Amino acid sequence: MKRRKTGIAFGGGGTRGITHLGIIRVLQENGIDFDFVAGNSAGAIAGALYAANIPWTDLYDFVLSIREKNVMPKRPHLLSYMSPEIIERLADCFLKDKTFADLNRPFCAVAVDLKEGTLDTLCKGSVSKALSASCAVPGVFQPVCIGNKTYIDGGTLRSIPTREVRAMGAEAVMGINLNADRSRGTASLKRIDVFLTAYNLSINVNSQVCERHADLMLRPPLDGHARHSLKSLEAMLRIGEQTARDKLDQIIALGK
Repeated sequence: MKRRKTGIAFGGGGTRGITHLGIIRVLQENGIDFDFVAGNSAGAIAGALYAANIPWTDLYDFVLSIREKNVMPKRPHLLSYMSPEIIERLADCFLKDKTFADLNRPFCAVAVDLKEGTLDTLCKGSVSKALSASCAVPGVFQPVCIGNKTYIDGGTLRSIPTREVRAMGAEAVMGINLNADRSRGTASLKRIDVFLTAYNLSINVNSQVCERHADLMLRPPLDGHARHSLKSLEAMLRIGEQTARDKLDQIIALGK
């Protein structure tokens, strides 16, 4: 019986993306190989690492040795940006000088063309550069120039690139939604709280649309885990592991 081609779409979520590594561990331990991989923002980083077949043990060793003060830059002024080179440097720890053609399976990252206001799938050239474009969250990171285009975070239009991984050739698609709790409002009238609530609500609607294009969706319970902190690394890794183990039979069945 012919096996179905499978695809995995890693969703964005800031430092919650650490959770993806717990899921990758379970996939690798159980010999589950998705044929096509797509990712957005933090999920693009995880997707590239998965597509490069980086062992979960190496990923855990790296993550658990991170010290927040050495990785996260000082908070910039409200009207200034952080350099996207931060993302490139992190990616280069495992993917230095790699192009998409060097990866072990087809992978794409999604980013938004700032001028045209459209979604692009990045699947050629430098992987690290593409990841920095996919992670260029508006108001946080500077937009990233690749060729004659300027990009911002893919989550602006596609929080979980389920449609994109299906377009790559996947017949059965699993997505990972790290933002299932982003549907709450706020009673605060502070400018930053209003902005973040509006942004979170838009991402939530975006994610719901993406979920419709998946055959299976993992929703790690990350309520209470911030998207900008590395203080609960171990907890997020364990949540990822447990989420994947809880759905292991369904994940295996995708390829049948």
